[in-house]
Amino acid sequence: MATESHTNYTAVWAWLLVLLFISVGAVYLPFSAAITVAFIFLVAVVKAVMIAVYFMHLKDETQLIRALLWVPVAFFLIMTLALVPDIVVDRLGADGAAETQTSAH
Repeated sequence: MATESHTNYTAVWAWLLVLLFISVGAVYLPFSAAITVAFIFLVAVVKAVMIAVYFMHLKDETQLIRALLWVPVAFFLIMTLALVPDIVVDRLGADGAAETQTSAH
């Protein structure tokens, strides 16, 4: 570690708890499912950054260690973007029209 840090872990934990309740409460807001999911993912990214910075002590690490963080982040983004065509084709179907689900009774 480069420097000595005195992080208030209880305060960080409290903020993570607040963000958890915000994520759970977002389901009950009157927004579309896409906006709600995007918001929940945004809150999850904020929580992940807080965990990495405070509990994994990246705040106190050297520039090299912080730079190495971008390797898995880039890999995650590439893999996620690689799945987008599969998700779109699955939703739209092979002919490009949105599929409707019917239930047989």
